[in-house]
Amino acid sequence: MFEQALTIMLQSAMQKTLRLFILVSSLTLFLYGGQMTQAAFKQTLKQCEKEENGAACAKLYYYFISSKRSYLADLKADKKKALYYAKKGCRLNDRDGCFTAGMTLYYGDQHAGIPADKNEGRGLLRRACDLGQDDVCSYFLNPNF
Repeated sequence: MFEQALTIMLQSAMQKTLRLFILVSSLTLFLYGGQMTQAAFKQTLKQCEKEENGAACAKLYYYFISSKRSYLADLKADKKKALYYAKKGCRLNDRDGCFTAGMTLYYGDQHAGIPADKNEGRGLLRRACDLGQDDVCSYFLNPNF
């Protein structure tokens, strides 16, 4: 009985977390959407390549998944490339990069050819928590997640 209640609570937490991920992604796309110009993309890419700006790398994630990319010449949707930049942002201590990479890996994306890797995803989410993304800490510090 206790195990069943715990399972239901964990499933509910996972659903809430997925909704939170969608909300954060949508909000970030809204906030970054007005800045998605060719010049802004090139500047963000340059900042990320310097290996000093994790936030710029994490921002590139949104360039590669956003419908706003249609305003940019030759930029195609590429979730694998988006994941690459989110992970790079995480390596450079950006909590948003850790969060988006962690969620993407935890759940995977079969349409983009990204297999679910719950262990790596959980590790990135814990890293986001360590970097101050407090809203995910309660979900991902649970050993049953």
